[in-house]
Amino acid sequence: MSRFETTSTRRSFLRKSALGGSALGVAAVGAASATETPPGSEPVLLVHGYGDTGETPWWDVVRGYLVDVGYSPDDVYVLSLGDVPGTTTDSPAEYADAVGERLKAISEAHGSRVDIVAHSMGGLDSRWCVEKQGGARYVDDLVTLGTPHQGTYAAYLGLLTEGGRDMLPGSTFVERLNDGTLAEGVNYTALWSSADELIVPSEYARLPSPEFSSVDAARNMNTGYQEHIQLVYDRAVFDRYYRLLD
Repeated sequence: MSRFETTSTRRSFLRKSALGGSALGVAAVGAASATETPPGSEPVLLVHGYGDTGETPWWDVVRGYLVDVGYSPDDVYVLSLGDVPGTTTDSPAEYADAVGERLKAISEAHGSRVDIVAHSMGGLDSRWCVEKQGGARYVDDLVTLGTPHQGTYAAYLGLLTEGGRDMLPGSTFVERLNDGTLAEGVNYTALWSSADELIVPSEYARLPSPEFSSVDAARNMNTGYQEHIQLVYDRAVFDRYYRLLD
């Protein structure tokens, strides 16, 4: 374990770039893993963040990575909370309803729990669903990428939106979410970058204490120096977490 990783002791532009390796820093697909089966048997739900949609190209990259390490394309789902980039700016508590509906449908279709990989505010949507709306019964692993678990001062840029206000440090939403406990039975992993320009300070993408110590399985992992969106498509970041989807 590196000094950047802590674990609770209680229990088609981008796609082409990824295939060839590029200045974006995305390693070639298949370079880091030759496994023929995924690390776990659960389907995976990908959840985008503030202002994003499931139709932006980096989500195709992540789907490709998951297939590359053994997932069937039929086992990878992308939740899109809107059709137009820049318009998905409502409260995470509101989007949590859509997360819950999709989790329920996927869980029933596969007869299993579901793993979530969520970016940015999508991690708040997912946590609210899991911790406040009973969604934990559908979820095995929850991985967040650059999620402002403790808020972000960059949210002042979105102050006119409900989502922006909810992501401010000390907001009512953040205080209600971080009530001292996470959901039992869910394995949490929060990945954060020291160069994330939209999580200010960058350490606020870590699961806070005492939440971090309230469950058997929780990790905060520093990924190095990726920009905010780069956390989604960077193969080195993917290789840090995909084996935890067990």
